[in-house]
Amino acid sequence: MTASALVDPQRARLPLARLLFLMGGVYTVQSTVGAMMFQGVPTVLRSSGAALDMIGLVSLFMIPWALKFLWSPFVESWRIPVTGPRRSRVIIVTGQVVMAALLVVLALRGIEQGFGWLFIGFGVIAVIAATVDIAGDGFMIEQLKPEHRGWGNVIQVGGGYAGIMIGAGLFLVLVDRFGWLFAVAAMAAIACFLTAPFLSAQELSSGDKAEERPRPSLRNAFARADIRWGLLTIIVSQIGLRMITVMTGPFLIDNGLTASTIGILTGTVGTALCIAFIVLSGFAIRRWTARRTLIGMLALQILSFGLFTLFALVPQQETVLSGLFLIQSAIIAGSFVALYTVIMDWTSAHQAGTDFTIFQCTDALVSVVAGFGSGIIAEHFGYGISFGIATGFAASALVLLPVIIRRTDKAGANA
Repeated sequence: MTASALVDPQRARLPLARLLFLMGGVYTVQSTVGAMMFQGVPTVLRSSGAALDMIGLVSLFMIPWALKFLWSPFVESWRIPVTGPRRSRVIIVTGQVVMAALLVVLALRGIEQGFGWLFIGFGVIAVIAATVDIAGDGFMIEQLKPEHRGWGNVIQVGGGYAGIMIGAGLFLVLVDRFGWLFAVAAMAAIACFLTAPFLSAQELSSGDKAEERPRPSLRNAFARADIRWGLLTIIVSQIGLRMITVMTGPFLIDNGLTASTIGILTGTVGTALCIAFIVLSGFAIRRWTARRTLIGMLALQILSFGLFTLFALVPQQETVLSGLFLIQSAIIAGSFVALYTVIMDWTSAHQAGTDFTIFQCTDALVSVVAGFGSGIIAEHFGYGISFGIATGFAASALVLLPVIIRRTDKAGANA
């Protein structure tokens, strides 16, 4: 018997608190980079006089996150070798250090060197970040015990909000006060600082029974009923949410709120409420299960979406709209925790990163289609119709989700 066969995967798991600490840093770095690309850099470019059509090209950076499922099986196959310890740490640490190095290069070149270099640099960073995300999700899912997955998603979503505060909020403050070089270099330093603890991460062992374990592939994923039902769950649950989140900002602007007011609400009270609701969702999942929590979140979504529909038809004071906006943002944050925990339960232990990536890419595609559709509807028929349709989709999800859950439970029992 070889040494790898003696490794007990359960014993190799990290303590929950340490795992959450390590993954909190990883997810915060991922979100920081994303916030820089999609919020921070466009703002800086516009303040430097860049044309709007050029700034719009920044949206192309989303492509790697939408298509990363295509190379996720290859990443997972290398991450989970036939024998010996897994390679999550190598992928995550190397990837995030390379991203930091590229940020330093972009900092030294300066924004005045032209959009071309900036676009190429952040394009490469986007591909690396999407690849690291595959390994990070796989590592966390296999390390978490099923009863702790809610807390894993608290860290994932919470890290996302923390990254937005750094990559959009702090970054723009630093650019304004100290310039591009200092601000981008600071983001690189923060990325390295948050990545460093992961060097001590302990990996599970693949063991010696490779012939009994299927290799990661998209074919293996889509052959499983859990994946197909999970994709339907994401589509059903997210259409209404994605429709209304895209149009909420323009609706508030058209009803008297300024962009700076919305930004202050989002970055202060809004962020605090979202983080509080994320943590409460973790407790709710622990107390009532992720599925019941998701159903409860859908009910709250229907209520908040319905109020936005009503207020689009019957004008309200700015204070009322601001309060509803903050409450809705918190509900949406909690919904992400519950949804990701539910679909995490449907991933395979043999290719957790690939399965979870497929779910995430589907969510990204839903976001694009639903957001585009909501804009067309609002433009031609008004906010009330757009919000009403979003509310209808949320109500449909509340009806369909229990049916989907029963189907998956039945499929699991017959497997």
